[in-house]
Amino acid sequence: MNDLYDFEPVAVQRFLEQHKARRVAIQLPSGLRPHLSEIEATLSNSNAEAVVLADSCYGACDTADAKAKQLGCDVLVHYGHADMGLRACLPTLYVEARMKIDPTEAVKLALKDQKFERLGIVTVVQHIGFLPQVEKIVRSLGIEPLIGKRGPRAKYPGQVLGCDWGCARAIANDVDAFLYIGTGRFHPIGVCLATGKKVITANPLAKGSEKISPDMKDFLKKRKAMISRAASCQSFGVLVSTKPGQARLKLASNLVSNIRNSGLSARLLIADEITPEKISDFKEMEAFVYAACPRLPIDDVARFDRPILTPFEVKVLLGKAGFEPYQLDEVRQSDF
Repeated sequence: MNDLYDFEPVAVQRFLEQHKARRVAIQLPSGLRPHLSEIEATLSNSNAEAVVLADSCYGACDTADAKAKQLGCDVLVHYGHADMGLRACLPTLYVEARMKIDPTEAVKLALKDQKFERLGIVTVVQHIGFLPQVEKIVRSLGIEPLIGKRGPRAKYPGQVLGCDWGCARAIANDVDAFLYIGTGRFHPIGVCLATGKKVITANPLAKGSEKISPDMKDFLKKRKAMISRAASCQSFGVLVSTKPGQARLKLASNLVSNIRNSGLSARLLIADEITPEKISDFKEMEAFVYAACPRLPIDDVARFDRPILTPFEVKVLLGKAGFEPYQLDEVRQSDF
């Protein structure tokens, strides 16, 4: 019995029976791979053969239905993310792997001595089921909780993604600050930059808290330095992925045109997963623009030996936008 995640064994078994699956593809993000034996146990009452896909899995934008079909699978079970509505060539079940850890203590600790009238609440899908409980806690502290409607790629109200801050922006003008429930700093930083509001984090695992301020001096300093490094470059590679929800080819093509129209060289580079190793041999390209997952040029920038910019930062570089207010990259339907 898993004490950390809900792997929905009943739903998985029903899904396999419904589709009379003989071979099932299992797709896991890296954080869930240590739990593979527990996940496979959910298939124990099925006659289906399990095929574990070991390629990258960064989100619901990265579904491997085509690869699963190529391998002769009847269905795909994708773990750790919520369905964002992408078309699939195989029946696909999204098991969100929601966390079972109660965030009550972490939320109370985070809001201790905080004075707000209205507080926006945001989280990732793993904690989304606790939002009604968190609302009650916030209200018991004399603060009015607000949860924004879901953004274009999210499945639930209050859910943020690394490419969709819509639920936070929807209520930004109505709240004094935001409460983020989850681990890591990427999502609360994104909420902060997207809304201009302070974000209080509540980590249910570590039962810790952090306050993230809208000025974000260190973050903005690093991004400005990245643009400065690219300012002397004459040749750019515009990177785009073939992953179903990251294949922003229209955006990438527009970036190539804009860079060329500014008198610089630009080429389009396409791969399933963009890694430093895959682009290292393109020596003529002095800098890169990343037009796939918005998270990579922020979280993984240290892995690259040349400047790597976001689409917004290219606008700044070319004089088509000011650096402030800074805009995080978000995926839009018009990008495809």
